[in-house]
Amino acid sequence: MAKPTASYRPRRLQLRDGRTVTLRAISPADAPEIAQAFERLSADSRYSRFMQHKRQLDPAALDRGVNPRPGRDFAFVATVPANDGIDIVGAAQYVRVGEDDPSTCEFALTVAEDWRGSGLARQLLASLVRRARHDGYTRMEGTVLADNSKMLALARRLGFKAQSEADDAGVVQVERAL
Repeated sequence: MAKPTASYRPRRLQLRDGRTVTLRAISPADAPEIAQAFERLSADSRYSRFMQHKRQLDPAALDRGVNPRPGRDFAFVATVPANDGIDIVGAAQYVRVGEDDPSTCEFALTVAEDWRGSGLARQLLASLVRRARHDGYTRMEGTVLADNSKMLALARRLGFKAQSEADDAGVVQVERAL
């Protein structure tokens, strides 16, 4: 069962390509930057992340994303300095799967186009796994498009097992014990 979430101290990460980001917990003040980050994603990236064609970010979903429920949800953002303050170049979150299963959370991950291949996705997902374990979850799962080979490979490298969905060949369920 998940326990109340403790605060997360921001930290700087150097990625394998040499660039540096600040990894920190998301906050309500990040909403405008999350919206900007969404606008910078390609149509293919939006489809991979949301598993549907999405032209705009739903305001209610944005509000839920920047206001995680303590002890149930958590979200990281990876930021870099920008002329207007910061840019969010990556985000990862987990949410409790359901009221009837407080031990399992589902993850989602997004990385900006020009940050792919930098090692950011691996850092985000590994940090999310550690955070979910710290918060009392014992299992993490995610849904990945079957043709998203890079995400499936990353999940496998981090100990997730993949299984095709019986009713949807285009989707793979990944899961691991924490």
